Amino acid sequence: MDDLRPANRFDIAATAALLAEPARVAMLSALMDGQARPATELARMAQVSASTGSAHLSALVRGGLLEVERLGRHRYHRLAGETAARVFESLSLLAPRPRVPSEANHDAIGFRQARTCYRHLAGVLGVALVDALLRRRLMARTEGAFRLTPAGRRTTERVGLLEGELGGLGGTPCLDWTERRDHVAGPLGVALTKGLLERRWLRTRPGTRALRVTVEGARGLREAFGVVAEVG
Repeated sequence: MDDLRPANRFDIAATAALLAEPARVAMLSALMDGQARPATELARMAQVSASTGSAHLSALVRGGLLEVERLGRHRYHRLAGETAARVFESLSLLAPRPRVPSEANHDAIGFRQARTCYRHLAGVLGVALVDALLRRRLMARTEGAFRLTPAGRRTTERVGLLEGELGGLGGTPCLDWTERRDHVAGPLGVALTKGLLERRWLRTRPGTRALRVTVEGARGLREAFGVVAEVG
């Protein structure tokens, strides 16, 4: 009888099994900001012991979802690239849509409003920025890709978000986990988010990939793109 089992590289079950453990999911989620973190910090964020955390991280590295960087005697873990991040974000779409947080749950509100999705802007603000850029014809969407128009290049350069050749970078649609609509990923999404952080229109929230909008950011987003954003 023929062996109908798929080749190992198509073994989806093995990868799915890695994500069946809540602690591993917590670790991957913590690394979705694109940063590298030590095992002790990831174990603490996943609320497991150091030894248990180390075992989980080893499994994720063997499974190809994480990679390890060595700096001297220290080891740091990060996502194994944008593909791993996109897969993790896409799998989140299979889960029930997050409930709208109550007004008392400020952390959940902040996470939904603005966060990083592997180095690009996601959440309500990420989707609103895409809508505004398309509406004002500062960005065009063709053949499943985003690209700034000449007017978009001039505007982003004028406000200091992008410089020169960065305006020619392409972007890809990324279906947002909480909003179920596209934000912009790929090189353009990364460059725009980097510019927003460098201009201090957005600031990181310690210990999370949630972002907050500064006073300058709320004014800049409104004046440049017509995006209304609440100060965090």
